[in-house]
Amino acid sequence: MPANVSRVPFGWFSRPEGRELLAMVGRIGVIIFAVEAMIMLLLLRGANFNGEVIAEGLLDATLLTLLSSPIIYKFVAEPFATAASEAKTALAVKIDVQAEQAAKLEEALLQSRRLLEQNEALRRHLQKSNRQIGQINEDVLQKVGADLHDGPAQLLTYALLRLRKLEPTLGDENNANKTNNLHLIRSALTDVLTEIRNLSAGLSLPQLSGATLEETARLAATMHEGYTGTHVAFSIENPPTAISQALKICIYRFIQEALTNANRHAEGRGQKVLITGGATLTVTISDTGRGFDPDAPRTGLGLTGMRARIEALGGQLSISSSPGNGTRLGATFPETSVDLAGNFND
Repeated sequence: MPANVSRVPFGWFSRPEGRELLAMVGRIGVIIFAVEAMIMLLLLRGANFNGEVIAEGLLDATLLTLLSSPIIYKFVAEPFATAASEAKTALAVKIDVQAEQAAKLEEALLQSRRLLEQNEALRRHLQKSNRQIGQINEDVLQKVGADLHDGPAQLLTYALLRLRKLEPTLGDENNANKTNNLHLIRSALTDVLTEIRNLSAGLSLPQLSGATLEETARLAATMHEGYTGTHVAFSIENPPTAISQALKICIYRFIQEALTNANRHAEGRGQKVLITGGATLTVTISDTGRGFDPDAPRTGLGLTGMRARIEALGGQLSISSSPGNGTRLGATFPETSVDLAGNFND
């Protein structure tokens, strides 16, 4: 028996478990009494039973029961009660420890849930901010395109008209050299005007407002073919029925920039645009040019701008290329990104 539990306190018997223990001792006493009575009856079988003999036998059985009860209590009931008390105390301590651990775990889970909610709110806020930045950037591009069209393009057109009026005055042989220079100037100004108009058309995209995804992508490919004189193979499979203006502009700019790079670095060889819908929306632009090392340091902003624009709408940019094996650029937008892109003003 542990030193700190030498005996069971008397008050313990007022508890339900104490009363149960006393009842157990009582039952044991009754059993002993019955056994003693039976033994006496067996021993006295055939004897002359009378009241005195029976009373003496019952008295002996009662005395034996009373004398054995303290021994039963000391060596059976008290150790049992002590062990039960220790077990109850240990169980209570264990329950308290587990309850404390459960409370700490619940608090940790609550904090984790709060952090996850804060992270999700920050992610959505960042995504919304990125979309707003993309929209602001698009507004700036459209303004620049409009300014180019209404400013330098108009001035160049006016200069060309003035030069055309001067041409008849330089028609004699003595002015042949001046006439030739005038033609060169007109040709250079015409090329500049064409370039400015092309830039203006590429920066300002009012034609995308009511266009479908297929119309948007084909427009980017067709305009590239017109600017460069190269061919672009185009195919689209299972496109979504509707996407947001922000996502359409993102895909248009991605195709525009990727095809420009293909024409600049791969001479436009094997240009392809492939769009596949479904659980994810994937836009792939590839060429069969000389390729490059994607891990090599780059100073240009083309791929960096592509990645930023795509990731702002929840998409991912993949680059597959190696020297001599062409280039493959892929923009993948999960279904949730397509939905989020549609809620730009939320």
